[in-house]
Amino acid sequence: MSGKASAAAYKAFDKGLARLGDAIVNLAFSYAKTKVKGKPCGEKVPDRVLSKALDLAEVPFPRRLDHGERGDIVEATIARSWMTGTLSLDEAVAVIVKELSVADAVSESRALERDASARAFSRLFLFWKMPLLSF
Repeated sequence: MSGKASAAAYKAFDKGLARLGDAIVNLAFSYAKTKVKGKPCGEKVPDRVLSKALDLAEVPFPRRLDHGERGDIVEATIARSWMTGTLSLDEAVAVIVKELSVADAVSESRALERDASARAFSRLFLFWKMPLLSF
């Protein structure tokens, strides 16, 4: 995708979809972390983690987008995937649990947790990105 086409695709998505995606992403992450830790966790996924997930997915979007805008792309994609039935909450949680379990087994490091989270959301984005890109 060229830079101009990428910018047009970014502007075409609905900001409301990104807000819904924010709630889904945070719920899935909190649920996954609760399963891994064995105690209730309520967490927000930082935009930097979602931005890194987009980088890991190697999706060509303009570099001039800030972390929040890049996170919105991931959130909107996940929301659309959930709304179309392509992605369930349980599937998202399973992917995140797998990555967090590996990081948790190694260390309690927040940096490792952020890296594991970025890998998980990258996988979710790559597997279910088609609904966003097919407007």
